[in-house]
Amino acid sequence: MANQEARPAGRRTGDARGEGQTEERRGARAHGSGQAPDVMRDIQLPCMEDLGMRPVAADEPTAALLPKRAGVYYRFPRDTASGYYWTFADGDFAVSVTDMTLKRDFRERCRHPRFVGVRYFESVRAEEFVTGKRYEGPFLEGHVVRSERWDALWHAEVPARSVEIMLAPAFYERYLRDEYADEGLDAEAAFASIDGIAQFPELIVALKQIEAYRGQGASARLYYRGKVNEAVALIVEKSRELAVARANGAEAGDGGGADGAAAGESASCARALGRVIEYLDAHAREGADAETLARIACMGQTKLRAEFKRAFGCTITGYLQHRRMADASRLLAESDMPLAQVAAAVGYRTPERFKELFEREMGCSPAAYRKALAPRAR
Repeated sequence: MANQEARPAGRRTGDARGEGQTEERRGARAHGSGQAPDVMRDIQLPCMEDLGMRPVAADEPTAALLPKRAGVYYRFPRDTASGYYWTFADGDFAVSVTDMTLKRDFRERCRHPRFVGVRYFESVRAEEFVTGKRYEGPFLEGHVVRSERWDALWHAEVPARSVEIMLAPAFYERYLRDEYADEGLDAEAAFASIDGIAQFPELIVALKQIEAYRGQGASARLYYRGKVNEAVALIVEKSRELAVARANGAEAGDGGGADGAAAGESASCARALGRVIEYLDAHAREGADAETLARIACMGQTKLRAEFKRAFGCTITGYLQHRRMADASRLLAESDMPLAQVAAAVGYRTPERFKELFEREMGCSPAAYRKALAPRAR
């Protein structure tokens, strides 16, 4: 994945505002007793090295244009793809966000150490040749591939946008030992059971929260680990529900009693927010009025606003604006469209309003953004 020359020993690797691991820390883990698990060292870096990806240096002009997250950003060579791959890795787990547009169809061949993962594709078109799986977004992947190599074809006509959690074996083996010691649960079977599942909004909401988070420092590490634990718990419980449903020939449902009622209410809220997010992602250009969203969520407008803000840390309007600006950023980077045309393409009636909101979201004008990317995009 990453160029080793771009990551010399001892250098701190992180984006302009975030934090990363030091090479000394990884080296200590690699050569210390017991080989402590390190998803970045053992899983991500070997693959990125195979693919020719490189970290975005803090002093690059384009670094300031990236979303402000703790962690490290990577890019493909400019003749392969625009956009970025971001990751935050902490020992036995990593979370990542991909937002890329390929310049041509791309054959991804890389090393594939043992791990499990879950990945939500908002947008993708790809084929994976180890298992014969096809991806077309939206798609929820429970990633369990028992192969030492990864081989997939990604199609250029559809942007690749996803959020992912990757877990080293030590993480999920410890988690199941601590939480489900007497049940003999198999983590790989649990993750495999949700692969391609049509309805799992609770998990999609948790992944979207990871994508939306902008914290730094120790709070980021605690937040991401908490979200990873939440996601694993959701996956394990869903796999148990599916197993019971298969045994009973019925749909997986909520439990009974007071605890079951509370869990059912929470799950119902997550499903409602999942429907709202899916609608907003699909209708970012035209937007949506409050009445339509409330009807989709099956709740009042006031409650929807409160639950959305609590789940995602932003208003519905703020989320929609973020989606539009992400689309605008791609158009500015990948085309010569006039600014007025870009504004209209992402849902704004006037270039002035678009420019005002773009500067607020990205910290620079659309023209300055395009100019900063010119050496890469042209």
